[in-house]
Amino acid sequence: MKADVTDWALRMGAVIANDVWGLQRDPEMARVVAAHRAPVVIMHNRERADANIDIMQDIAAFFTRSLAIAQRAGIDRDNIILDPGIGFGKTHDQSMTVLARQYELSAFGLPLLIGASRKRFIDTITPSKPQERLGGSIAAHLLAVEGGARIVRAHDVAETVQALRVTAAIKDKR
Repeated sequence: MKADVTDWALRMGAVIANDVWGLQRDPEMARVVAAHRAPVVIMHNRERADANIDIMQDIAAFFTRSLAIAQRAGIDRDNIILDPGIGFGKTHDQSMTVLARQYELSAFGLPLLIGASRKRFIDTITPSKPQERLGGSIAAHLLAVEGGARIVRAHDVAETVQALRVTAAIKDKR
């Protein structure tokens, strides 16, 4: 989320920038990403959760602003990945709504990343400590991929990959 750190990391060999404020917090971030011609994850975030908003409308408006910033800076559209930011400035219910309605974000025509691994919303459904949320994390990621996500961010990589591969193999038999 800091342009100077991102610049340093990209100069040191990092191959992607991940901005948890979607190019909207640090005014230099988009310029740095464009200068490196690096892929960037534009994540939706809010200062605090507000249960009274339509979270999908908020995310769409946020992404529209972020994409305008990216375009002005000269970031290649093919280098952009969108992340609706599960758990970031959202109520637990809103995080689940995003997962249920993520297909709406396909209108942007960009790859979607979902990071639901060990998130607190899982605890509201089935009380558990973060390290005990593997089942819930995998369930969320399977549904995310079913809903169009192209990338998942997971803590338990081997288990998540296995679940995704088994799901894909079974779906191929349909």
